[in-house]
Amino acid sequence: MITDKDQIIATVTDYIEGIRDGSGARVAKAFYSSVNLNSLDADGNLVLTPRSALEALADSGTLPPNSSEITHVEINNDMALVKVTIDLPTFQFFDLLTLLRLNVGWKIVSKTYTTVNK
Repeated sequence: MITDKDQIIATVTDYIEGIRDGSGARVAKAFYSSVNLNSLDADGNLVLTPRSALEALADSGTLPPNSSEITHVEINNDMALVKVTIDLPTFQFFDLLTLLRLNVGWKIVSKTYTTVNK
């Protein structure tokens, strides 16, 4: 039997492997259609980036080789929080992903991230 955790990990895997393999379509499959990516600029202001920008970045093939790890999964009924680390040569992305079990399956509905230089 496929559990909620299996489905959540499969959704997040579509995102991280889409980034790694340069597939914007696979990234899009993991996210709800109107989601924004949340981060801060250098002055501490909120930056909302559309999902389409992440898809385009994946499709561009400009990301260096990277590896990813799901470091935390917490499930509460129809909601999940997943922490992901994406390791690139000069910095790391740290993502907090919120997923909801929608009528079409588990989708990432929020991504808040930061980067840390190595």
